Amino acid sequence: MRFRKLFTFTSHFLMILFFSNCEQLERNNVCDPNSESFKEIQISKFITKDSTPTCGKDYISTIIPYSISGSISGLTSTGLKLSLNGAITLSVDIGSSYFSFSNILNTESAYSVSVSNQPVGLICNASNSEGIVKKSDVNSISINCEPTCNPCFLFLTNSGYPPNPGSAKNFDSFCNTDGNYPGTGIYKAMVVDGVSRIASISPNVGDGQIDWIFAPNRTYSQTEGEIGTTNSTGLFTTTLLRRFSPNSKYWTGLNSNWTTNSGNTCDLWRDNSGSFSGIMGQGNSTSIADITAGWTPDPCNLSNQQLICVEQ
Repeated sequence: MRFRKLFTFTSHFLMILFFSNCEQLERNNVCDPNSESFKEIQISKFITKDSTPTCGKDYISTIIPYSISGSISGLTSTGLKLSLNGAITLSVDIGSSYFSFSNILNTESAYSVSVSNQPVGLICNASNSEGIVKKSDVNSISINCEPTCNPCFLFLTNSGYPPNPGSAKNFDSFCNTDGNYPGTGIYKAMVVDGVSRIASISPNVGDGQIDWIFAPNRTYSQTEGEIGTTNSTGLFTTTLLRRFSPNSKYWTGLNSNWTTNSGNTCDLWRDNSGSFSGIMGQGNSTSIADITAGWTPDPCNLSNQQLICVEQ
């Protein structure tokens, strides 16, 4: 009787131990999709983007998100934007040598990277920029940026223009239709208003620029030859090599330190009455103070003035 009870107890104990071990084995079975070990392994493989099969089967390669990235060269100005598949935009900082659309496409997805916005004074082109994601990050794309012109050209317009085109940037259209337009290239007017175009917020710094017309570290010339090279923020801050232009007045809206002369922009270049005045530069000089604001402001109804137009 005692032996039978002992046998029964032992049998029950062994059965409990057996099924407990089975349950433990099931939890540790890396090939069982229901096991904890399997789930842990798949999570780890997802994080590390390891698409190798588990126990001969591919469970996650189609859902791993891969990055689309590459190198950048020559980005010496602001404004570069890249587009992925025409749907996702990435802004790239000046001086960057690398870009990445991080963890964004699954395997077998098509990718196409293009330049959606060119930086100031540069033309950037993408190479090796299209393909199909194949179970790994894409990092072979190259973005190469080069100056649109170097040296770049500037000219004084043949005609004078009224001070009320609506904004500083609206003067640009006159540059590209003027009698002195060289025939090729895109030109913008050296006129600011503190809204649509800004050269600098702080004196001679080049901060807060909006649609500024001089590129950083770029050499500029006029018909008589080279006039000088801008600094890293696209400003001339030292005496020029030769005069800016033939002797003439031209609208600028600038102070002598490249900040906006907000009280002398003919009401943000919207008014040609005598109620407002406009500041002008004097081109027959190598002085920065002269070329930016060398003439006393005139009433906006006094006369039309010429423009300095700068190649982009």
